[in-house]
Amino acid sequence: MSKTRLMTAAPTWVTVGLAGLLLTGCGSAAPGVAVKVGDEELTVRHVDAVTANYCTAVGDLESEVPMSFVRQYVVQLLTLRSQASQMAEEYGVEAGSSYLNDVAQRQGTAGTQPEEVRDDYVELASTTAYAQDIVDQIGRITLEEEGITDVTPEQATEAGIDVFNQWPGANGIEIDPRYGLEVVDGVLTPVDTNVSVAVGETAKAGLGTEPDPAFARTLPSNHRCG
Repeated sequence: MSKTRLMTAAPTWVTVGLAGLLLTGCGSAAPGVAVKVGDEELTVRHVDAVTANYCTAVGDLESEVPMSFVRQYVVQLLTLRSQASQMAEEYGVEAGSSYLNDVAQRQGTAGTQPEEVRDDYVELASTTAYAQDIVDQIGRITLEEEGITDVTPEQATEAGIDVFNQWPGANGIEIDPRYGLEVVDGVLTPVDTNVSVAVGETAKAGLGTEPDPAFARTLPSNHRCG
């Protein structure tokens, strides 16, 4: 898979789960805080460190990508993971075998990467599997509490998504505007949050909603991945 595709074709739980995840989120986090998810604050420093490690881990993939796109992708996954983790604690559940199998697969993939980046890579890469596992369990619990027996996997997922989407309204989610993420038609979408107006061709290229490898190659090394 090319790096360009990696950063734009978000996994199912990013496009489906985060659509509901941020519908009721508003405002921006406190200074130095990238994302506030319920009771957890993810700092700008943490996002930057994880982004750098993730870039290192996927750096051998083809096509250079502006670091801003990688950072958006990381913010999406960290936000999803935080909410799923807090909900797991609330419902007293832990991710099961499907998640652990996914982690084992990611660990195998990361085996050739520098040791200092492996944990961040595995955590991010396995986030969708983690969220799916937790949400399915919560959905099953919810339906069984309602007296529904013989719950199918599809029913559990649907019920879990409903609970998942209600959580932000009660707990709150805030994202620093610098990451250019807003909900558009129910989907967490990269948007232009700059207050300045791009004039030159290079400046305009930096405002694209999809990563442009040609533009990325014009950037300093610390502003691109690859």
